[in-house]
Amino acid sequence: MRRSLGQIRRDDVEDALRVALAVGLPLLALDAVGRLDLAVYAAFGGLAMLYGHGESAKQRVTTQIVAGAGLVVTIAVAMAYAAAQAPLPVLGVLLAVTVVAAATLGAAMRWVPRGEMFFVLVLLIIASIPTSWDRLPIGIATGAGGAAFSVLLAWLSGVRNGKSGEEPRPDGWSRRLAAGYATLDHRQHLILIGAATLGVLTAWGLAIALGIGHAFWAAVTVAALMPALAATDVWRRTLHLMLGTLGGVGVATFLFSFEPDHLALIAIIIVCQAAAEIAVARNYGVALLFFSPLAIGMSNLSRGAPWPPLLVDRLAEAALGTAVAFLTILVGRRILKVT
Repeated sequence: MRRSLGQIRRDDVEDALRVALAVGLPLLALDAVGRLDLAVYAAFGGLAMLYGHGESAKQRVTTQIVAGAGLVVTIAVAMAYAAAQAPLPVLGVLLAVTVVAAATLGAAMRWVPRGEMFFVLVLLIIASIPTSWDRLPIGIATGAGGAAFSVLLAWLSGVRNGKSGEEPRPDGWSRRLAAGYATLDHRQHLILIGAATLGVLTAWGLAIALGIGHAFWAAVTVAALMPALAATDVWRRTLHLMLGTLGGVGVATFLFSFEPDHLALIAIIIVCQAAAEIAVARNYGVALLFFSPLAIGMSNLSRGAPWPPLLVDRLAEAALGTAVAFLTILVGRRILKVT
């Protein structure tokens, strides 16, 4: 059940602390051993912790296993693309496949947060980091470790709170996935994933054509807004998501304008992920205020790129992505024949 932002309970605080540990401990450990170059893989694997809001303890563990596996596969594919130094059109194909697969997986699993935002983020960021074939095993293992640590904390949380023993055994992930897919409105789903794929590819392609730095944020912005397409109150939801996305980039601009060092950046990521954990089940637009600086911070973890030009690029890409998403939703709603 969706709760208001004013109804923050003890469980919410505990969940936020668990998320902070899930993302913070691996990053701090990598920093301590001088391997911050691997931090982006651990952080992206740890995004599994964000999935499964409102589910029972056992079911959330299953959700995070599936989401974590999907994120690790995305990391592996993106690293392979970078190692092969494949041409840009190949990345476009991989991006389209990622949108379709992530949107279908999320719809069938019915997890929160909905949409393919983080999968698009992981693919495009990791694909843009130069790597070699001999680096693939450690990168994939680090991502898998981040995901596994998140799942472990979710399981321990359920055991500590005495919830796991009281709950009926949930369906396995394969039965749950098959049952969820079978109940989809397949015509509507095809329109939704078609619109999302077209919108993401269009925003990404326009950002590249316009030469706006690394074009990932335009595509991520569209992916963040596309869940509004299926909402009954589509335009109110779209407005909330647009304001959340643009506001989140504004928050990121403020936070990163202070040129944080690597420890301060890790602290910002931890706080933003914990805050997003509290907000996401209540209002996705508010959660985007924290998701955006979280994603932008993660994207620069292993790069150490100067913040001012990066933030200018992110603002331009957010505006471009928002415009593309608005037009995509407008056309998509007409196709769905929903007024």
